[in-house]
Amino acid sequence: MATRDGFNIPELFPQPKQLAIDEGTSDLSIDIRLSTTNVLPLQRKAVRSILSAAGVRVVANKKKYVVEARVDQPATFDLSDVPEACQKDYYELKVAGSEVYIRSPYQDGMVWASQTLANLFSRLIAGQTVPNLSIRDWPTMPVRGIFIENKWGPDRMLPTDWFQAIDAVSSVKMNTLGVGLYGCWGSCRLEGIDKPTEFLFLPPLDEETADLRSEHRLRWYDPAGDMWHDETYLPFMFQNDTLAEVISYGKERGVNVIPFFNSLGHNTLLPRLRPEISARNADGQPSGTGYCTTAPETRAFLEKLYGGLVQKYYPDGLDYFHIQLDEVWPTFPHPDDALKKESPWCCCPRCQPQEHGQLFLDHLLWLVKMLCRHGVQKVVFWNDQLTRHDQLLNKQFVQRLQDENLLDRVVIHWWWYDNQKLDPGIHPKQALKLGLQENWVAPMTCYFNWSTYNYHRPNIEKMLFLAEKEGATGAVSYSVHDPSHLDHEALLGAYTWESPSQAGKMDAVQKRWCEGSFGSQAKLYQEAVDLLARVSQMPCFDLCRQYRYSYSGENLPAWPRPYPEEALDKLAELPQADIPQQLRQAADDAGKAAASFEEILQNQNLSVLHRNALMSLMADAVRAQAISELFAWLLDTRRKIANTAISKQTVAECTQARNRLCEQMKIFDANKPTWVNPVSLQPLSYLLLFLDQLKQQLESQIGKKAGKKILWTMPHDWQIPENF
Repeated sequence: MATRDGFNIPELFPQPKQLAIDEGTSDLSIDIRLSTTNVLPLQRKAVRSILSAAGVRVVANKKKYVVEARVDQPATFDLSDVPEACQKDYYELKVAGSEVYIRSPYQDGMVWASQTLANLFSRLIAGQTVPNLSIRDWPTMPVRGIFIENKWGPDRMLPTDWFQAIDAVSSVKMNTLGVGLYGCWGSCRLEGIDKPTEFLFLPPLDEETADLRSEHRLRWYDPAGDMWHDETYLPFMFQNDTLAEVISYGKERGVNVIPFFNSLGHNTLLPRLRPEISARNADGQPSGTGYCTTAPETRAFLEKLYGGLVQKYYPDGLDYFHIQLDEVWPTFPHPDDALKKESPWCCCPRCQPQEHGQLFLDHLLWLVKMLCRHGVQKVVFWNDQLTRHDQLLNKQFVQRLQDENLLDRVVIHWWWYDNQKLDPGIHPKQALKLGLQENWVAPMTCYFNWSTYNYHRPNIEKMLFLAEKEGATGAVSYSVHDPSHLDHEALLGAYTWESPSQAGKMDAVQKRWCEGSFGSQAKLYQEAVDLLARVSQMPCFDLCRQYRYSYSGENLPAWPRPYPEEALDKLAELPQADIPQQLRQAADDAGKAAASFEEILQNQNLSVLHRNALMSLMADAVRAQAISELFAWLLDTRRKIANTAISKQTVAECTQARNRLCEQMKIFDANKPTWVNPVSLQPLSYLLLFLDQLKQQLESQIGKKAGKKILWTMPHDWQIPENF
């Protein structure tokens, strides 16, 4: 906390490296004149827009209230205590009476100084005083940010939605946004048993790639319009070719937009559409997953695709390109056979004699060399194939990099998402000792938001303290981004800017962020989000979620997996006898959280980012309440009608449950971001139809002991009702 004589400024988040409270109180106004020297137009635009978003009016005729911003030569600054890699983000800020002075040696520093000044103005607007002060500031890590995976939600984000994600990242002084352009999950069949989960956000580069596309289907009920939807669509970034807009806006806000494109594992779409590049199975047929990494056709295809991407969207080259290369393991790639397992490792005559590790390293080094030829400065890839699934991070690997002059052109990205403990193989220092100087860590900041609230602050804390201890140079989280996880992104921002040891434990950081964001309602926010986190982590609640049962696999008792039947069976198998009561308590807690978020939303001075966060959190809480309530009733009802005759009262309760779910869906729909609503509403809409079916079955058996005749699932190819 920046303090002197007990004075604190919680709004300054992240905290600056050096802050001195000077004598006297400032005389700032929210109407200011902006004067710039050597500030490029893009950064001047950023300064204006960041201050405007904080409620500051930039006008031309103010003589007293002035913000003077200058980019001066680096030699005019004392940067002796600033790590070289962080000097581009350095800035100085001084508040003196009615004037503010900003200086930085590079353009990026202007953006971070503006974010700090916006924090101070938000304090002023809230009616609190701002002291005269002086700041010298720079980050601990040069690379700080989030990776937004290509999944449901991001696939329906418009440019303005991406801009808001960039605003959130930039607001806590993070400078990196990864955009997932291609990735596949063959065993996940959320959209239908014949639809592996496959996302391609990159639009066709020419006529030869015009057929490369990932079509999606979602079915949901829109409670606001009382309309059912069955929509087949292409990812919005693919449809509208908006990546260039996202890159451009990122530059304005100091955020480097990095492409992520999976390159071996998580890969079923491209090898199915281009069988000549697919790995071959033991029968010599295309497996529909992985690549034949030794085939000339594969290398020609990938070079044209990756090279075309770089040429179109990064004509001046780019700092980083992420090839991912994680989880190269068997999957279920076939649309027409969800239970047929295939290996991504090729069995053709060229590949078969070679060890998988050798094939992997050859492919990795070829990708790095190829991308560097096309203007990429550094190629990033996940660690797991090197250190978890194989043991390839060794002197021999480093020697190969040295022989190819690539040692300083690669970055290892170390990922792990567990809240309880770290994987023993997560050690950036292992790479550092071998001479690989640039290493990033990847905690999880948000995921599964189409299904549940996903609490991961402990994971962020563990991964960032490890990063500090072992000398990692960057932290780029794995996520899909949701305003509900603004506090997770803030924690990552604090750790990467201030350093974990300086910022402290996650609860202290959370408390500080809450105070700066919600003032007197900080405690209410903390209590509400803690309630929601506790509910979302309950084993009985987790078993209720439909997404768990969308996966194919081996040794399943049934396929397609019956829902909610399988969920009810698993709940009944839990050793605790009071599962319905646990679920009712979870619903009660989630309802309390929703009410608290709604109360905080009455504050008219909330920023756009904080308002969006609270709305999305309220939606998450109402969804948790709805699912918990419904499954408590379903469990009780299934047990009751197993031994007694079906009554009119049970039918009436079914109607009430259906109406209650519909009302909760209205609240969810009104508060969750529009881009993630369709996929989030799909499982709830399925449950609506299931309750309609259940009511019909119960009505037909009133007065009978007919529990065994009741179906606890619906057809896998369920259809939406007609709209009238």
